[in-house]
Amino acid sequence: MDPLAHKYTPWKRLVHKFQARRDIPFRKRFFIGYDLYGNTYWEFTIDGNMQRLRRKMEPYQQQLFKADYFSSVPPQWLQWLRRTRNHPPTLEELINDQVRQKKMKILAQQADSKWANEKLRLEHEHQYKLNTELNRAQKEAEEFKQTNQTPAPSHDPPVVSEDPWKQADEAKDSNPIQTTTIKPR
Repeated sequence: MDPLAHKYTPWKRLVHKFQARRDIPFRKRFFIGYDLYGNTYWEFTIDGNMQRLRRKMEPYQQQLFKADYFSSVPPQWLQWLRRTRNHPPTLEELINDQVRQKKMKILAQQADSKWANEKLRLEHEHQYKLNTELNRAQKEAEEFKQTNQTPAPSHDPPVVSEDPWKQADEAKDSNPIQTTTIKPR
């Protein structure tokens, strides 16, 4: 299966093969290869210096901003453009990398589901332990009531039963200025 069959006609690909030849004199631009998105990559010279050719990419589809092209350039071609890679990548290498990325996504989804299931299992285990502890506490409270024992006196301060929210709800209809009181300390 050829990933570029629907992007470039056989005639255009033949022209690219001819443009890739370096044995033709006075040529200053050489075709290097394609990526899976249809972008083409070239080496060229402006001053005739064939020792260090410049490298560039020509996009398959023109976009409004130049920065938008980086989303469609594979890392292997970026390495070649930046001269961190000497030889351009092949289409087989790009296809294999795309297959590897798809496998990694599948494995990542499986790992995510595994950890989600582990989280649910731990939550159920925690809920089970909590329920057993609550049941044990309720049984102890019932046994304590049945023996009619009074709890030991505690030294805690008495709980104030005044609810400020309830007082505010009751005072909604009245004038807040008249009902306001200042409590001295």
